[in-house]
Amino acid sequence: MRKNNCYSTDRCGARSQKGAALMIVLWVMVLLTVIASEFVFSMRTEMNITVNFKEETEAYYAALAGVENAKAEILSSGNAMKLDDNGILVFDDKQPQRRGNFGNAGYSYDIIDEERCLNINVATPEQLKKILVFAGVEDSQMNVITDSIQDWRDPDDLHRINGAEEEYYRSLPKPYSCKDGPFDTVEELLLVKDLTPVIFGSNNEPDRRGIAKYLTAKSSGAININTADRIVLDAVFGGATAESIMSQRPFIVPAAGGVIKSSFFTVISTGVSGRTKRVVKVILFKKNDKNIETTFWNDNFI
Repeated sequence: MRKNNCYSTDRCGARSQKGAALMIVLWVMVLLTVIASEFVFSMRTEMNITVNFKEETEAYYAALAGVENAKAEILSSGNAMKLDDNGILVFDDKQPQRRGNFGNAGYSYDIIDEERCLNINVATPEQLKKILVFAGVEDSQMNVITDSIQDWRDPDDLHRINGAEEEYYRSLPKPYSCKDGPFDTVEELLLVKDLTPVIFGSNNEPDRRGIAKYLTAKSSGAININTADRIVLDAVFGGATAESIMSQRPFIVPAAGGVIKSSFFTVISTGVSGRTKRVVKVILFKKNDKNIETTFWNDNFI
């Protein structure tokens, strides 16, 4: 007699249905696993975004706390200011503690005297050339840059022999207008004809050669003889006077046409929360011992 594995049609059909049901269950489980994985990934992403936002906010407000502490330090300082052995600006011979905590975040800040620098809005061609010489700029390029700086800041549209006005800047591959007004920031120099990033350098890297750290766009125009670099003193007062100033400072009274009390300061404040950092840069004008005014603000400084 021939054997039959299915003893009845109903029993074979039941086995087929069970197999189909098992496949459906397996596919449902796979689908649920994928959905659960996507949900976990989405929640993890949302959590990271929330943590990053929290740290970003904490770091930013910590940086603001540093700015406010800097304001208080500047307002409470007396007339005496100088650079310590590390080149850090100190007031009244008090070693500063320019760091602290704000909630869960920490902050630190630096105060930089803007009147240690030559103001590019009032600097003479001769003074500008002395700064450019130190940066290693050749004579032909130096004349172009010096004339172009003057053309950029003067109100007319007539260019000097080696300078540039609207016609030149509008002819560039990425055209823009000549300002014909005072510089608002030192970084604006990078828009001037022939003034390259290499020549500009960096005002945040004191060991790097360039002109940025010797120039400012925000100052009274006076030079603080207690804080100015030898290069700036040479450009403004001449080599012999600069040498004399360097050998005698700190001064307790003004000398050589310079000042010993500054009114403009840059504050660079860094807030840190977790792995997040925010840097705020401001330039402050100390009107008197009770009032201080913000003349420049960058709350996303790099």
